[in-house]
Amino acid sequence: MLDFLRKRKRSWIITFLLGLIIVVFIAFYGGSKYQDRGAPNVAEVNGDVISQHEFALQYQKTLERYRELLKGSLTPEMLKSLNLKNTLLEELIQKRLLRQEAQELGLTASDDELMEAIGQVREFQVAGRFNKDRYLQLLRANRLTPGEFEEEQRDQLTIQHLYGVILDSTRITDAEVRERYRLEREKINLQYVRLPVSDAIAEVKLSEDDIKKFYDGNKEILKEPLKLQVEYLSYPFDRFAAGAQVSEKEIEDYYQANRDSKFRKPKELKLRYVSIRVPPGADAKQQEDARARANRVVAEARGGKDFAQLAKQFSDDASAAKGGDLGWATQGQLPPQLAKVFGMAKGEVSDVIETPGRLQVVRVEDSREEKTATLKDLTPEITRSLKADKGKREAAKIADRDREKMLSGNDLAKIAQEGGVAVSVTPWFSSGEVLPEIGQNQEFYKTAFTLGPKDVSPVVEGNNVYYLLKIKQRKDPAVPPLETVRPNIEKGLKESKAYEIVIQKANGLLDQLKKEKDLAKLAAQNSLKVEETGWFLRNAPQLPKIGELPELRSGVILSAEKPIADKVFTQKDVIYILAFKGSQGADMEQFESEKEALTKQALAETRQQVLQKFIEGLKSKAKIQIHTGALEQD
Repeated sequence: MLDFLRKRKRSWIITFLLGLIIVVFIAFYGGSKYQDRGAPNVAEVNGDVISQHEFALQYQKTLERYRELLKGSLTPEMLKSLNLKNTLLEELIQKRLLRQEAQELGLTASDDELMEAIGQVREFQVAGRFNKDRYLQLLRANRLTPGEFEEEQRDQLTIQHLYGVILDSTRITDAEVRERYRLEREKINLQYVRLPVSDAIAEVKLSEDDIKKFYDGNKEILKEPLKLQVEYLSYPFDRFAAGAQVSEKEIEDYYQANRDSKFRKPKELKLRYVSIRVPPGADAKQQEDARARANRVVAEARGGKDFAQLAKQFSDDASAAKGGDLGWATQGQLPPQLAKVFGMAKGEVSDVIETPGRLQVVRVEDSREEKTATLKDLTPEITRSLKADKGKREAAKIADRDREKMLSGNDLAKIAQEGGVAVSVTPWFSSGEVLPEIGQNQEFYKTAFTLGPKDVSPVVEGNNVYYLLKIKQRKDPAVPPLETVRPNIEKGLKESKAYEIVIQKANGLLDQLKKEKDLAKLAAQNSLKVEETGWFLRNAPQLPKIGELPELRSGVILSAEKPIADKVFTQKDVIYILAFKGSQGADMEQFESEKEALTKQALAETRQQVLQKFIEGLKSKAKIQIHTGALEQD
């Protein structure tokens, strides 16, 4: 899931909007600092309270974001593994610490800055200009006063000021970049021996006492969970949709009602941009230098120089590495200051455009004109949609009717036969299991485990289907007899003891290797085979012929000066002893051509490390009290 989230598109538009007011914030966060003052607090940070109400609203916002990203596949098990509550609490604590430090340093955002930020939010504008009535209307709709809302936004801007001071003070030298390049591009070759745990299985001898002792001491672990077998009726929407009739008037009415919202595709531009940062509180010289750089980009781009190369050379945000490629965007996706680019032609380069904290230069790479699909073209699609909607409504109607029959005591099989619907029985399943025929429908499983022996479920919606559920059989949690679990216990104990034998042997061999420095000799004495990984980069995510070793995620540190690893390494059921074989120096001739991109990458990573250390320093000095009981409340 984390890989999926990392691949989500993060454009410069999002970066631009940091610290500005977003409607999502209003909907989920409004007034969190001011409501339910009697509710238990989650934490205090140097006396500054994080209330239960604030935490609950932020948690709900985070939860909804994950649900939207994962399109209904967020299971309770996945949610538990994400540890969202503790992660969110850490973020809120960091925010408090940063705000407090910024205020202490005199970096509080001014009234002018706050008003400028609020005035630039599109949701508060009418005809492109800030509208006070619209502003107050939105706040009232979300139960916020201007004072509450503006205080929260001032905090956000204040924290951005602190970020600016920290990041602007971070530097990286050419020598540091060169050394980084040398280490990252150096290739190494390792020798290794592998000791499979399976080779020691035969040495393990288990007694009956070992097995009984494990069984008696681990009954809670061995206990089988509550299991259910459910019988259910299915009402697939498409079955009821097949006979639905749709008139021409219904089709036309649907088209007219949804023409602008669903069937009109607004004009799109494919854009590249150069973004030049203007530090908070920049003096006249700094502003002049930034403006000169931006004007140079405009001049060179209009003179025919490749815009992607200009972005790599001048832009100082994350898009630089991609040549400033923004992709396709509609006018509504752009900040209001950039709306003017929609009046530009393909190939045209904008003047310098000012946005908060930045100077932007934009080039139109391509365009797609606004287009609205015709009723004729959309008739088949609309017909399918209307029939599907009618099918869903009819399925709900029949399911409700059959539920009343079930509540009256009618036999399930008889109801199914009379209504021409399918009756099915699940295999035994426990909480957390996914049935292939049901899929990731958490409502189905949740409902099943709330039913009593004679209960009838409410109508449960699935993937284009409704269900009615009833418990057929139930197995309460119980510890299985020893003979039932004996094979698994024996297998687990043998593997565990075999691992202990192999890890002890491997550590003994490593101690010997550290003294003798000769892996080939050691391997020969112990009937082991020496293998080589072949050449690979030090920071490669996986070692050739071995794969990923979690202990080496930060890179391999073995060298001619330190040829023997300090410890043995484990991957699944194999233990490895590693030794340095040789290295190939980095091609330093390529360094100069990659220096600029490497410097930006190194600076970004260094800034992140500096910021993290800064936050850790604040935490070490802070008085933080967490109330875990309040945190666990739903």
